[in-house]
Amino acid sequence: MAGFRMESEVIIVGFGPVGAMAANLLGQYGISTRVFEKLTDIYFAPRAICMDAEAIRTFGMIGLAEWIDQHLCKHGADLRTAAPPNGQVLIDMSDLKKRQRYGCTQLATFHQPTVEKKLREQLENFPNVQVNLGHEVTDILDENGEVYVTVRPVSSHVTETFVCKYLLACDGGRSFVRRKLGLKYHGFSIPEHWLVMDVICKDLSDDWPNSTLVTSSRRAYLYAKLPGNMRRIEILLKENEKALSVVREENTAAMLSEIGFDVNQLTFERRMVYKFHARAVSEWRRGHILLLGDAAHCMPPTKGQGLCCGMEDAANLCWKIAMLCRGNLKNEIAKKAAKKSKGTGGHSRAGDGGAGGGGEGVEEKEGHDDEELEVFEENSVVNVLDSYQTERQPWVVRQTKVVVFLRRMATLSNPVAVAVRNFLFRLTYVYGREFLISESYKGKPDVWSGLIHSDSPGSGAYFIQPSVTAQRSEEEISSVPLDEVLGPLWCWLTYRVSPKASLSEDHYEYLQSIGCRFVHSVEKGTNLMRVKRGGSKEAQESVVVDDGDELQGWMRKHRCSAVLIRPDRFVFGTASAMVPPPGQQHCIDSLRSILHGEKGLTVRPAPKSRLPVIVMFVAILFVAFLLYLALLA
Repeated sequence: MAGFRMESEVIIVGFGPVGAMAANLLGQYGISTRVFEKLTDIYFAPRAICMDAEAIRTFGMIGLAEWIDQHLCKHGADLRTAAPPNGQVLIDMSDLKKRQRYGCTQLATFHQPTVEKKLREQLENFPNVQVNLGHEVTDILDENGEVYVTVRPVSSHVTETFVCKYLLACDGGRSFVRRKLGLKYHGFSIPEHWLVMDVICKDLSDDWPNSTLVTSSRRAYLYAKLPGNMRRIEILLKENEKALSVVREENTAAMLSEIGFDVNQLTFERRMVYKFHARAVSEWRRGHILLLGDAAHCMPPTKGQGLCCGMEDAANLCWKIAMLCRGNLKNEIAKKAAKKSKGTGGHSRAGDGGAGGGGEGVEEKEGHDDEELEVFEENSVVNVLDSYQTERQPWVVRQTKVVVFLRRMATLSNPVAVAVRNFLFRLTYVYGREFLISESYKGKPDVWSGLIHSDSPGSGAYFIQPSVTAQRSEEEISSVPLDEVLGPLWCWLTYRVSPKASLSEDHYEYLQSIGCRFVHSVEKGTNLMRVKRGGSKEAQESVVVDDGDELQGWMRKHRCSAVLIRPDRFVFGTASAMVPPPGQQHCIDSLRSILHGEKGLTVRPAPKSRLPVIVMFVAILFVAFLLYLALLA
């Protein structure tokens, strides 16, 4: 389509938390971005309240680590058979508020409208991001490497078409973009309805000690602490309870009184009835159009995994889009092709004015190089974009299975099934307390296939985030989270040896060309200023002290002393910086080959979840216990 000017490299459809996070990330990477959102304000209805460590960490990538930490509600949690102080405690996680994972609070609650508002305000720091509220997307067309997006203001019928390189669909479970592409949601709906409400507590003197999930044969309901005096209450409706009627305030009040709440101490903020789904599309990308968050996958909101997975989608994808838009890859591919041409056929150019046969040979050679260059560029784009679904889908599928299993266990109503469930939960808690509280059943969000160097130990791991001592300014040296030092793009982190000394000049220049930061980690007790004076004088090198020996421990475990960390904090590959190449050569050449389209993505099988095995083991123990009781009788 001719006659349209490309004003933005990326267009984002949808401005919920996932779209806002994607806009902030692209804004930080310097990518011209335009956002279209049909609504004119933040969506009012009760939605996500939980955020895990991986999602919390994404806020640090846009400079909001301290802000989000101050606006989280950190508290304990428990699973009970009745409201406290009554009932049996099946699982007690009162110390959850003290636990950390990847340098962030392991699990906490938040107020979504407050977080969304801050994400929108943060975009004021990025003049390259333009937000259009009250604009509905009515048509999209991906043609010849460009995406044409037709929009209209909700108050008008006048349409306008915008052009971009990439379109990110963050428009939720009812995604217009997904339907326009003809991508179908596959999965199932859970045959339950939940009344979800946010309330303000006037008096917290009788507040429950923890966020609590009450599960019994009579009814299941959740009471969750939110920042300030706000609380979330979710109640599983019975089959004879009508969704429309229970939303009425008098009926909601009667239901809460039946459970044991003093409704006189509650002020209702928002109420809505939800039915939950576990669905996903088979294609997360169609050409230059990519789906994120609920547009690509949805799951029950247990522990907020739907929102968390969407935030992690944005963290995984946006730096890849930025690399394609910034031209790093195209320039490097052209540079490498030029070197190859110079080395193999450069001598023919001297005879360009000589015999005609020589001239024709040069023309043919140059044409071949241009064709090869186009192939590499196309393969590069395919590799980078395809790695998004390849890396993210296994984790999303796993979390969907986990939350569906947990929700089914929590909502059993048959008295016999409830009794068996309670026994199994208690048995698992007694003998596997750390496994439950540390959420080991979730697994680790490591990447097993995708844009990684599989031939090095630790590749694909989600990198740790210990506290390190670093120089924040010329006069200030303090302890900071490692992410603050790593920077927004790639990072070559070494232990005990200067990053530049560990690399060949060619590899050092290549990492510089993709915006890599170089960090030199030294052992605990080292004088930071002495190291800076005597060693790392490179402008792009930072020196940090490994306060808790965690970096040393990680590298020792993976038999390396250098790590190439991606912008989303996953490890691309490792090497031994103490030894000259080929260790570093293999790692960085592998990165260059994948990004330049010379080889495909790494493919290796992901480990299977241990949760089914553990459930089966506990079930066997229960059967053995019943047989023992039968023998005694």
